[in-house]
Amino acid sequence: MTERSKATIQLVATIFLAALVTVLAKLSLQRVSPFTFNWMQLAVCMVFLSIYTFIWRREVWPGNLNWQQWAYAAAIGFANFTAVRYLFLAGLEYLPVTTHAFLVNFVGLVTMLLSMVMLKERPFLIQFLGAVIALSGITVFFEHIPSPTEITGIVLVAIGVFFLALTNNLIRRFMVYHRQSMSVVMLSTLAIWIGGLPLVAIGLWQDADKLNFALNDLLIIVANGVFALALTLIVFNKVLQVLKSYEASVLASCGLIFVAVLAMPIANEQLAWHNVLGIIIFFLGIILSQLQYSISNIYQHFKRRFNT
Repeated sequence: MTERSKATIQLVATIFLAALVTVLAKLSLQRVSPFTFNWMQLAVCMVFLSIYTFIWRREVWPGNLNWQQWAYAAAIGFANFTAVRYLFLAGLEYLPVTTHAFLVNFVGLVTMLLSMVMLKERPFLIQFLGAVIALSGITVFFEHIPSPTEITGIVLVAIGVFFLALTNNLIRRFMVYHRQSMSVVMLSTLAIWIGGLPLVAIGLWQDADKLNFALNDLLIIVANGVFALALTLIVFNKVLQVLKSYEASVLASCGLIFVAVLAMPIANEQLAWHNVLGIIIFFLGIILSQLQYSISNIYQHFKRRFNT
């Protein structure tokens, strides 16, 4: 089996596990508050990621970071672990899990738009066309105006998508300008301690006498901390050494399909025809937005072969 095949299988398997625990989280949120769920999954992720970084990888604590590099870790910690994780869980409480996954998948397009400001990158025309098509999928997916409850969930998820896109661009800026100071794994570990530790401390103080929920809810929280947070970060960092970023992005979008399929038997959710059509339009837009990268890489490949 080739390295590309292994990387593809690893990523798709991880996305499937993340989709599964996300659907299960929808059930737990009927009994556990989003705040409690969030700080507990962050605690699990902090422990798991720290063990992976310092024991498995044997990385050394970065003792020579300047204030800018610490500022990156702090900003990523707030955006990704303080804000995003709570906003996504809070939004999931108000939305069907498939709708939630559909909205979260727009993070790639928002990342592209933010990169124009933060990284001075200029997307190609076909990428803009893909973004417009993907966004048009929203009007098809929501056949009717969402209810006030759903609008609350949509707003929460939309803000979370913005902060996750901001995280993606901050990580990219860090790796462009400060790559030699520490690995992206160490950056993620520092970020979750900075962004997650205050929430865990507040959660322990506030919920100390309330942690009496069922064992299955506890297992779902642990599974989300391990698979949806820590393992996803680790696998993404690993497969990006083999796969191109656009390839990983398209593969990650399959999580929407996994969520839609798993939500039927687990959460008793059903997809209407307009939901399916909206998802198809969304995927068409995503593929178009990544097409320019594919064409460019094919061109460079044949150019190198011709020159040699």
